[in-house]
Amino acid sequence: MTDRQVRGSVVNGYLKYVEKTWGKDGYEYCCQKARVSDIKVRDGQQYPHDMLLSIIHWISDNHGMARVKQAGKHTIQNLGLLAYVVRFTNMDTMLKKTKNLYPDVYSFGEVNMIQTDRGATLIMKDVSQIPEDCVGWEGAFEGMLELTRTKGKVVKTKCRFNGDPQCEYEITWK
Repeated sequence: MTDRQVRGSVVNGYLKYVEKTWGKDGYEYCCQKARVSDIKVRDGQQYPHDMLLSIIHWISDNHGMARVKQAGKHTIQNLGLLAYVVRFTNMDTMLKKTKNLYPDVYSFGEVNMIQTDRGATLIMKDVSQIPEDCVGWEGAFEGMLELTRTKGKVVKTKCRFNGDPQCEYEITWK
C-alpha cells in the first residue's frame, strides 16, 4: 500500500481557515498541537494525509464538528484561481470533473458518481480515515453548491464508520 498523501493546497486551506477564524494565536496553537509548526507547506507538493487529519482533529476537539464542516467549505471555496473559475460553471460540470481531479490531490481512495438531472450521488471509497474527515467533505460539497451559486443540499446517506462499505453523499439542487 502506498503512503496516503494530500496536496499542500488542502492542508493550507484548512490552516487558512484556522487563522481566519481564531487569529494568529489560534493558528500557532493549532500548528503546535498538530505538529506542523516547523513545516512550510507548499500548495503543489504532496504531504502525509496524517498532517491534515491532525489539523482536522484539532478543529474538532477544540471547536466542534460544525467548525470542521466550515473548514471544508472554506477550503474548497478558496483554492485560488480554481475557486474563481468555477463561479462561471454549474454543478453538472463541476461534479463531472470531481472524479478526474481527485487523484491529482489525493494519492489514495476512489471517487465515483451517479448523476441525475438535478443531483448526484458521490461514492467515496477508502477516502475518509476519521469521522471528522467525512464532515469536512460534506462542507466541501456544500461549498461547491455555493461557489456555483446553486441552491441545493448535501446529505450523507452512507458512512464507512457506520459499517457501510463506503461513504456516500446525495447532492440535490434546483
